[in-house]
Amino acid sequence: KILLSAMDSAESSPKVPLLHADPRQEGIGQAAWQLEDCLRDRLISSYPSNYKARQLHFEVAQADLQYTRALTVMMLLTVFETPPWCDQSNIFDWKSGEERCQVEGVASNHILLSNVSYIPPGWSLLIEAVILFVIARKLLLERMLQVRYFKPINVGYHSLPVIRFGLVMCLWKLADMLVYVIFWPSFRTAFIARTGFLIMLPSVRRLGHCVMSVIGEFVSIAVIYVGTVIFFAWVFVTIFDDMEEVVNGKPVNKGLDSFSRSLNTIFIAGSTDDFVDCLLPSYTSYRSSGILWLVFLVIVHVLLLNLVLDTLVAAYTKYSEEQEEEVLEEKVQGILNVFRTVSRVTGSRFITRQTFMDFCEEFSRSPAVRPIGEETADIMFTTMDADGSDELEQDEFFGICGVIQYDFWAVVTDSPVRQVFPGFWESKGFTYFRNQVYSGNFDTLMNYVLLLNLLLVVSETAYDLNGWEEAKLMEHLELFFSFIYVTEVGLTLCVYSWGQYWSSRSNQFDFMTTWLLLGSSVGYELVDTKGMNVKKYMNILRLLRLLRVVKQLKRLNAVQFMIATITKLIMASQEILILLGVVVFFFSALGMQLWGGTLYATHPALEGTEYEEKDMFVLNFNDFLMSFAVWVVLLLCEYKDEFPSAVAATNSLPGSWIIFLIFYILGVSIIFELVKAFTIEVFVELHKHRNEEVKEFQALEAVENEVKSRGQTLHYRVVGDLTLHQKIIQALEEMEHEIHEALENGDHSHANHANGHESGAHHANGGHGNSH
Repeated sequence: KILLSAMDSAESSPKVPLLHADPRQEGIGQAAWQLEDCLRDRLISSYPSNYKARQLHFEVAQADLQYTRALTVMMLLTVFETPPWCDQSNIFDWKSGEERCQVEGVASNHILLSNVSYIPPGWSLLIEAVILFVIARKLLLERMLQVRYFKPINVGYHSLPVIRFGLVMCLWKLADMLVYVIFWPSFRTAFIARTGFLIMLPSVRRLGHCVMSVIGEFVSIAVIYVGTVIFFAWVFVTIFDDMEEVVNGKPVNKGLDSFSRSLNTIFIAGSTDDFVDCLLPSYTSYRSSGILWLVFLVIVHVLLLNLVLDTLVAAYTKYSEEQEEEVLEEKVQGILNVFRTVSRVTGSRFITRQTFMDFCEEFSRSPAVRPIGEETADIMFTTMDADGSDELEQDEFFGICGVIQYDFWAVVTDSPVRQVFPGFWESKGFTYFRNQVYSGNFDTLMNYVLLLNLLLVVSETAYDLNGWEEAKLMEHLELFFSFIYVTEVGLTLCVYSWGQYWSSRSNQFDFMTTWLLLGSSVGYELVDTKGMNVKKYMNILRLLRLLRVVKQLKRLNAVQFMIATITKLIMASQEILILLGVVVFFFSALGMQLWGGTLYATHPALEGTEYEEKDMFVLNFNDFLMSFAVWVVLLLCEYKDEFPSAVAATNSLPGSWIIFLIFYILGVSIIFELVKAFTIEVFVELHKHRNEEVKEFQALEAVENEVKSRGQTLHYRVVGDLTLHQKIIQALEEMEHEIHEALENGDHSHANHANGHESGAHHANGGHGNSH
């Protein structure tokens, strides 16, 4: 703390020399910075006037991109690194998992691993060191920007507590690496630091606030639930504790002979779908006990567990609505601040073409945004400056900022064949073919070809399953269809440019599967496969490509709605799924550290346990992927007593089975239930507007038409939550109309400009609705 305080005072000292840059450059740089933050849902009250702060921000943005890549590598390293309980000798030698991960006196085939190739410990440490450097550099740059430039103006741009937390995690990880290098222990704490780095992600921190906001609602229901379980556990143990009868080879009071066992049994019966196994012995002997079980199951399963979900749905809906309103307000206010900043710099309430081009150039300098090319900026300005005055008013600038909300790009539509072979391009035959491509008839023809290919795949599968010998013609047909698909790609690229072709994700999918299929077909014909059934994988590739036929179903309204719903759910649920992934990541790494190498078939302590009786040895914690599989099972099944019982029987650490209970509360009852609540909330919102016509953003439609007039095609996609994006665009359009009406009613000195804008805007709107 003393060291950080000294650094703070030194960095925030007024002795830091200021860079006397061009005031216009500083102002435009600040405006570009404001728009960049606005697009990232950040509203900052003020920015430092020193342009060096903007330059340092570029370094921070670049470091943040490297930080994201480092986290990705870190997670991959966690998956493929050698588990610490395995042999750590020969740290740079590549060995198989069976060689490294052995238990004395146990056959290697009893130690079930994920069969991935482990990275040797030495190489893992080197990779860890690089990752640690990238993360620490990013945090120190953020701290420098905050302390040196934002702290003197009392603005919190980067959270210093979060930065300090990250630096503490860096030191933690460094200490763990040093201990690992010196002592090579069988247990590491690096997973704590790695989880800490993931928690620092903005999306995880935002959802963390959401979790905290619903904790109060959850606790109130949880208290009632726990009280109900304790009460019925006491009732059952009071009734059955002294009974010694046996039914079907099992005691009548199995799991009910003591209060602790009764508590565990009632918890499992109330929390999972395994309640039948819990009630079967007592109910078989005493049918009247079924009334007691019925009352308990109705209270817990029908009322309390559903009430938990209902409570979380209500709490999450309230939180999301509040956040949505805040984001909308900040978005609109942020864009308004951008225009005011540019106006203050230029001394005019209009933005000239040159100022706008300089603004786009400065905006594109940041590594954190998709750059806006000079041609694209000119297109946007020309489109919104409908009266040709070479000036943008405030409402017109709002329209442009609405377009920038999209991730968009413009590409040349036609193939180079048009310029290189103009005669061939305009020939009668090729013109007919181009029209077939434009109309979609060519795609329809290829769909019929795909159906024929499907028949071939089905017949080959029938031959393989029945052990029949295939005709030589069938083997050559595989190669024939592969060349047809390659020909399709080539003919399509004779009509469309590469940029136009590659802008479609379905085309990207077709292109990759086509060449993979051709390569596998040629390889099957020319290369000795050494007995490998390559054809089976070739058929899988064909089936993947046949998915394009399914897109014909999109013509049905019900299918369109479900596809749109699934797409929006996936896009909107990224943050909540990341939070769930962080939770599962932590418990997977923790399980590998605590219980790796302890669950195997010949372990004497597992004899007679349900884990052993159900032959669940493949669900173990021997490496990260195996541990991950266990927690996914527990996430979907809610709670499986076989795992905590097996761990309690084999592990030397007392009470470690409590981790499963913690996961049930945190991962299953809160986070996973929040995922369900989120899904319900999004679906209800989408279903509410199901029959409403989707309105195209007017400014984007105008830009699209301008790009088309230049022989190009505009491609765009929404980044993030589609529903929230539509509301942001709607808010921007409303503000745009309000500003325009205010300008018309309150400023008569520019009547000609306003009138020209109105007529031009009506043209930009494509003649639909009111002019703006």
